Amino acid sequence: MTEQETTEQETMNQEVKNEEVIESASEEALEKTSEETPNSETPEANELSSDDKAQDTSENNEYYGAPENYDFKNLELPEGITIDDKLTEKFTPALKELNLSQKSADKLAHLLAEYQQAQTENAEEQLAEFKRQEKAALKMSYEKMLNSDKEIGVDEAQRNAYIDVADVGYKAFANDDFKGLLQELHLDYHPAVIKHFYRLGKLCGNDKILSSSTPQVPEMSRAEILYPTNYDNK
Repeated sequence: MTEQETTEQETMNQEVKNEEVIESASEEALEKTSEETPNSETPEANELSSDDKAQDTSENNEYYGAPENYDFKNLELPEGITIDDKLTEKFTPALKELNLSQKSADKLAHLLAEYQQAQTENAEEQLAEFKRQEKAALKMSYEKMLNSDKEIGVDEAQRNAYIDVADVGYKAFANDDFKGLLQELHLDYHPAVIKHFYRLGKLCGNDKILSSSTPQVPEMSRAEILYPTNYDNK
């Protein structure tokens, strides 16, 4: 074998060796990558999945599983809202049909209580608004009656003069509580009330009504007091 042939043979051997090294390195890299990548079919993955299922089951157990009896007596509810035995008895069949636990039932009870409270507040606001409108309508009706009353005066000047006299009686005879009641019901605009205080105001201008005197009783002797019949014909 010549020197040239020997050199070519050594080169070929080196190339084969390099290919073997590359192939070996590639296999090692694949094995390492396989070890680092989680396999869903490995026992570790299965174990994590079991834990997740157990956690889900535990959480579900808190919300499902109907008790023998539902009890809302110790449940903290908004002020003025209660869940009595009658209401509990009414909702129990539906709760049991849904297989709800006491915790789930408590949550529903809170929602029901909040809804009931909102409805109550809304009803109270509507009632208050209705009362305001009713009082405003009464005031308008009284004012209309007042302006058309012939005794008080259809003419504005005559009517004002009449009301001035009524105001004298109003201030003289109505105490603060009575004034507050009349104003609350808008009765201070009612013609009948104004006429009443007009007459009292007219009386306030008469000094005789403001001073009363005790009738004079003639003096009587003891005998006249004890035996009045003996002195009737005197």
